[in-house]
Amino acid sequence: MGNEVRAVVRGVGTVDLKLTSRKTVQLKNVHHVLSIKKNLISGSLLCRDGYKLVFESNMFVLSKYGTFVGKGYESGGLFRLSLTDTCFNFVHHISHDIDINIWHLRLCYINFGSMTRLAGLNLFPKFDVIKSSKCHACVEAKQPRKSHKAAAARELAPLNLIYSDVCEMNGELTKGGKKYFLSFIDDCTKFCYVYSLKMKDEVLYYFKIYKAEVENQLERKIKHLRSDHGGEYFSNEFSEFCVVHGIIHERTPPYSPQSNGIAERKNHTLTDLVNAMLETAGLSKKWWGEAILAAYHILNRVPTKNKESTSFEEWEKKRLNLSYLRT
Repeated sequence: MGNEVRAVVRGVGTVDLKLTSRKTVQLKNVHHVLSIKKNLISGSLLCRDGYKLVFESNMFVLSKYGTFVGKGYESGGLFRLSLTDTCFNFVHHISHDIDINIWHLRLCYINFGSMTRLAGLNLFPKFDVIKSSKCHACVEAKQPRKSHKAAAARELAPLNLIYSDVCEMNGELTKGGKKYFLSFIDDCTKFCYVYSLKMKDEVLYYFKIYKAEVENQLERKIKHLRSDHGGEYFSNEFSEFCVVHGIIHERTPPYSPQSNGIAERKNHTLTDLVNAMLETAGLSKKWWGEAILAAYHILNRVPTKNKESTSFEEWEKKRLNLSYLRT
């Protein structure tokens, strides 16, 4: 404290303040300290998050980028923010919900349904999810979209069918000059590999790397590769490589992304998780390369629908452990 007295922090988490203006201010890294009898907000930290505080007489106005957010009045030597509900209830429960919030961050903002399935596998403590609860970062960063219905039965053995797609991350270059990411997804296990590319013509180079690794590790051969109609998959060198190694290259018809829906959905999910991670961390889009490597690492360790095991366990044939994960 300011007077050099120490106090015990019972929990750290995120708090949503609902203002009388019907707007919400999210406070991050909030400390739950029982010995403090008033809920205190740091004005300097609000300013650091882009808010503007204007004090006049016994009143202050809170705004962000020129838009009015809320107001407050002087009370007992402090300025009291006008809320629709006291924030004590939100802060008071942080100590109980801290495991949920921390694991949501560690798992790169995967949905609560997937978290519940992981908890059911005893990979981290079980928790209760309130039906109407929503993560503020997920609401802002993710764009929900209904998936296409499966057109055919899934392959029953690893490497029988591999889905692949190249995706551009909003034209933003990483600090290493990478502009695209390339995904390979096994249809049987849904285990995914992701590589970052500078140019689309690097697809064949990374496919050779992927093929050599997975075939050596699983002692099986890739039989089918399915991709869209992108030019990076249509070079003579790529076609010749598939013919030489006996790989049947299936190209989807033009304007039919549902034919390569597994790869399209995976790219969409990866992009959503990256946006949520960078938004919450306050990092620029130039760090999407590092974020996407973390995101696909997590997705391989999350059970998909109608499956009791994870892609990692089916691929590696070993027990999954998540205790090493950190935010």
